[in-house]
Amino acid sequence: MASFEVASIKPQPWTNQGRVGVVVRGNTLAGEHVDLYRLVEFAYGLRTDGSQLSGGPGWARMGILSDVSGADSVLFQVIAKAPVGPPPSIEQFRLMLQALLADRFRLRLHHARKDLPVFNLVVAKNGPKLKENVSDAKVSMAMRDGRLFRIRAVHAPIRNLISELSNPNHGAGRPVFDKTGLTGFYDFEIEWAPNDLAAAGPDGPAPDTVGPSVFAALQEQLGLRLEPGTASFDTVVIDHAEKPSQN
Repeated sequence: MASFEVASIKPQPWTNQGRVGVVVRGNTLAGEHVDLYRLVEFAYGLRTDGSQLSGGPGWARMGILSDVSGADSVLFQVIAKAPVGPPPSIEQFRLMLQALLADRFRLRLHHARKDLPVFNLVVAKNGPKLKENVSDAKVSMAMRDGRLFRIRAVHAPIRNLISELSNPNHGAGRPVFDKTGLTGFYDFEIEWAPNDLAAAGPDGPAPDTVGPSVFAALQEQLGLRLEPGTASFDTVVIDHAEKPSQN
C-alpha cells in the first residue's frame, strides 16, 4: 500500500483565527485545527456531522468550540506529503491517511451498519415547479453562501440539488435521497436560510431567520418536499486511540 513520504502531526490550539478542515493540494494533504474525528471522517469518506462516527476517547471529538482557550488542545495540524510523481487520487489519499492514523494515533476501529435518519425528496401535492430544459446546454450550478444560501441552476439533474440538500454546512441536516421520479434536466432558482434547526425536520418550529427554511423553500419555490425516513449506512466505531507524540 502506498504511504506518505513524510508526515508531521502536532498540536494546533485554536486561537479564533485560521483555517479548519482537511484539504488536498497536489501531493500534499493538509489538516488545520482538526480533531481526530475530523481526520477519521476524511480518511473513511464519512459525513462531517458525526452521524457515521462514534466511540473513542473524549478528547478525540471535543472539536473547536470547546477548545477556544487553546489549553489542553485536542486539535492538530497535519502535513503529509506523498512521494514525488503524479498526485494521488482522493481515494489513495484516504487510504494513506488511514495508515497514518493507525500508526501515529494507534487507531483501532471497526465498521457497523446502522439505520440513520434521512430525508426523502418527493414531489409536493400540487406538482413540481421546475422548468425542464431539453436543450443541449451545459450543466450550470451557480451557488452563493451567506445569510441566504442561493442556487441558480441551468440544465441540472435532480442529483445536483440532492448534493446541496445533503451538505452538512448548508443543507437539511441529514442525508437526502431522490424519490421524485424526475429524470430530466431542469432550470430552477432556490434560496433558503441555513440554520441549526434544519435537523428538527419539516414540522419543527419555524426559525427566526431572514428567509425561509430549506423545507419551506423547497415547497414554495420548487414544488418539492422533504419527508423524514431512515436508511442503512456504514458507520465507523473507534475502539482505541492515543494522542500522538509530537514530531
